[in-house]
Amino acid sequence: MDVPYDLNKVKKGDKNAFRSFFGYFYPKLMALACRFVDSQAAEDLVQDVFASYWEKKQQIEADDIHSFLFRWLQNSCLNHIKHQMIVEDYEERVRIAEARLESKGKSEEQNEVLKHILSQDLRELVEKAISKLPPKCAEAFRLYYFADLSRKEIGERLQVSNRTVEGYIRQALLLLRDELRPIFFLIFML
Repeated sequence: MDVPYDLNKVKKGDKNAFRSFFGYFYPKLMALACRFVDSQAAEDLVQDVFASYWEKKQQIEADDIHSFLFRWLQNSCLNHIKHQMIVEDYEERVRIAEARLESKGKSEEQNEVLKHILSQDLRELVEKAISKLPPKCAEAFRLYYFADLSRKEIGERLQVSNRTVEGYIRQALLLLRDELRPIFFLIFML
C-alpha cells in the first residue's frame, strides 16, 4: 500500500514528513475517536496521540504503525471514558451529599424548634408534677437533676442523711413516672 508519508523521515524529525503523516492519519483517527467520545474530546485525544507520538517517535518500534496508532487512540478514548465516569460519579455523590446536608440542615432547624417547644412544655409538666411533692423531696430532686449536685452535697444542704436524699429522689421519680407516662408515650410515638 502506497502512503503519502515517509515514516523514516518522521522518525528522524522531518516536520514536512510529519505533516504528511498527520494529514494521512488525522481523519482516520478522528473517525475512530468519534465512535467513543464527542467531537471535542475526540479532537483533543487525537491531538494528544500525535503530540505523544512526535515526542516518542524514536523509541516507538511498531511493525504496523496504522494498528499501533489506532490501538493507542482506542486506549486513550477508553481511559477518557473511565475518567469521565469517575468524574460524573464523584459529581453525583457530591450532589447527593449536598442535598442530604441541605435536607438535614432544614430538618435540624425544624427539629431544634420542635425540641425547644417540647423541652419547654416538658419542663413545665415536670415542674407541675414536682410541685405535688413534699417541699424537701421536690428540692432534693431539683438539686440532683437540675443543679447536678451529688447526694452528699444535697444531704448537707438539706441537713438530712444520704439515705434520706436517695428516698426523696426515688419518691420523686416514681411520681414523675406516673404523672408523665402518657406524655412520654406520646413523645415516643412522635
